[in-house]
Amino acid sequence: MSNLKSKNRKWFLLPALILILLVAVGIIRYNEKQQNSNTDPEPTFSQQMQPEAMVAWGEVTYEKIYDIVIDFPTVVTDVKVKEGDRVSLGQELVSLDMSEYLSTIEKLQEQLAAEKAGLENTKQDTAALLADIAQLKKDIETKTKEYNEETNADLVILHTALELAKTELDIAKRDVLEHQALYEAGSSSKSILDQYTDILTRREKALVDVENNIEKTKRALKTELDQLNLALQSKQTQLSQIEKSNKANTAMQHSSTNVSRIDLEVMKNKSTKQFLNDSHIVSHIENGIVKNIGVINGTAVGTQYMATRILQLIDMDSIVVNAEVDEEFIKTVSLGMKVNIVPAQDNNLSIPGEVIHISNLAVEKDGKRIIIVQVKPQDPQWELKPGYSTDVYFPTK
Repeated sequence: MSNLKSKNRKWFLLPALILILLVAVGIIRYNEKQQNSNTDPEPTFSQQMQPEAMVAWGEVTYEKIYDIVIDFPTVVTDVKVKEGDRVSLGQELVSLDMSEYLSTIEKLQEQLAAEKAGLENTKQDTAALLADIAQLKKDIETKTKEYNEETNADLVILHTALELAKTELDIAKRDVLEHQALYEAGSSSKSILDQYTDILTRREKALVDVENNIEKTKRALKTELDQLNLALQSKQTQLSQIEKSNKANTAMQHSSTNVSRIDLEVMKNKSTKQFLNDSHIVSHIENGIVKNIGVINGTAVGTQYMATRILQLIDMDSIVVNAEVDEEFIKTVSLGMKVNIVPAQDNNLSIPGEVIHISNLAVEKDGKRIIIVQVKPQDPQWELKPGYSTDVYFPTK
């Protein structure tokens, strides 16, 4: 009986052993497949074939901008655009109340007609002209003193700024020398030395900027002085002509009539500008962007015939990208090179372009030397706007 139970137990154990063996083999096979799959890398986007290129950061800028200037008395009634608006040829930008200007034209026309009708009148009074000459001489004396002694308010401020800039430059030079010595002695890091070197560069630029502003202001004073002298010469010539012509009423009236005619023509010419259409300032370019609006509704412009800038128009056809190329890569860039421009606002967009200018000057930025490379984009959809940032891809092969 016991032998029978033992035999039955063996028959039950045999299938169990076979089942365990099959499970073990299955586990081993599964692990081998997993190891094989791990050794085969899955394809990634970075492994796709891409053209070899050098990438430079760039900023969208422009080569042409137009000042919209009014030099006759008028009042702004409606500003129809906002800063950054894109405009097209003929689009109305600003509406003007031209009544004062038209009234001036009418008065000049009446004056000219009266001069023509009064050719036989008595001699012309020169009191106003003498007053103008006296005022011009006084103005010339004042401006000459301001120019020679540099007492002009703007020059005084600039000279103060110049002394401050020189002081700051001297401090920056001393700081660089001190930290250069510390760096060479191992007591300071290169990054700290670079910071002080960068400060020195900025101080040098600030000094140059102030000096340039002083020269610019002096040139402006000289121009103003020359204009006053020209005006004085004109007035003196006019006075001499009137004094001579006073001997003959007809000659005097002819001279006066000519002056009136010139004044009328000059005044009429003030409104014959490309951007003026009746009482509206319009865009005189095909594709523009509005910038630096300097007026609001109700602003009086052209007061005393002084030119007033209304706004500026950026010519979108002059859009370029200034790419900052590291010094070590500039040899790979050439004029006429075809590049791709990827704007920051849409990384999926690639705009073709061509290198049109390579600067011969390097500038320091973030501790590196860069060269500005100008690229002309082929962007018929106007995706690139002034001030936008881009990546510019320069081919290396």
